[in-house]
Amino acid sequence: MSNNGAENVYSDRYVAFIDILGFSQIVRESVTSPEQAKKLISILNNTANASVEYGEGAGIHRDDFRTQSFSDCIVLSENASPIGLFHLLAAATALSLTLMESGLFVRGGIAKGHLHHSDKAVFGPALLDAYRMESKIARFPRILIDKATHADYRRTEFLSVRPEKGVSPKVSFDEDGPPFLDILYVIKKTDAELEEKIAKCRTEIQKALDESVYEPKHYDKLRWLAIYWNGVAIDRGAAAIRLPLIDNLEPEA
Repeated sequence: MSNNGAENVYSDRYVAFIDILGFSQIVRESVTSPEQAKKLISILNNTANASVEYGEGAGIHRDDFRTQSFSDCIVLSENASPIGLFHLLAAATALSLTLMESGLFVRGGIAKGHLHHSDKAVFGPALLDAYRMESKIARFPRILIDKATHADYRRTEFLSVRPEKGVSPKVSFDEDGPPFLDILYVIKKTDAELEEKIAKCRTEIQKALDESVYEPKHYDKLRWLAIYWNGVAIDRGAAAIRLPLIDNLEPEA
C-alpha cells in the first residue's frame, strides 16, 4: 500500500507545543477584574502576533515559520532545516521571556517529525510527541527538547547558521536528565538595555513564588524556576530570587 497520501499531508518539521501556566485562572478573573481583562487581551495579542514579532521583524532568517494558538496553548513550527531550528528556538525563547514579564510562565516540548501545519489546522505525530513531553515529562516551567531535535542542534550545520553578533538560543541539560531550552541564557549575554526586562522577570518570579508557598504543587514548580534564575543571576551579577525561609514564618515582634 502506497504512503503517497500521507507524504502529501505531512512534511518534516520542528514543532513546539507551549502551555501557558495559570492562564485558566486569568480567564476566570477577567470576568470581574478589568486589570485581568486587559492582561488577558495583551497575552492573546502577543501570541497572535508571534509570526510577525518573532519572524521577519526579529532580524533573523526563518524557514516557513507558522504559529497557532488556542486557549492556553501555543504551537510554533518550522521546516526541519538548520535555519528553521535556529529560528524556532529563538522564537520560543523570546515568547517565553515576553510572557514571563507579564507574570506568566510556560511549559512545553519541542519535537522533530511528521507534521501538517496550515493556516487552519495543525496535527501529526511530531505534535503528539511535543505534547507528551509537555504534559508527561516536563513538570517544571521549562521547554524540553526531544532526542532528534537535540541531535540536530549539535550538528555542524546548525552551528554554521548562528550569527556572528547577538545571542544565539541555547539548549542545556537539566539536573534530572532531559535537555531543555535555556531561555535565561540570553540574560547572561545581554547589555544594559535589557536591564528593565530582566528586573520585571525577576519581580514576577518572586511574586509568584511568594504567593505559592501554601500550595506545594505550585510551589515546587516555582521553586525550580527560582533556583534556575539564581544560577544565572550569580553568573551575571543580577539580583537573586529570595527563597522562603523558616525564619520568615516566625511571628513579627
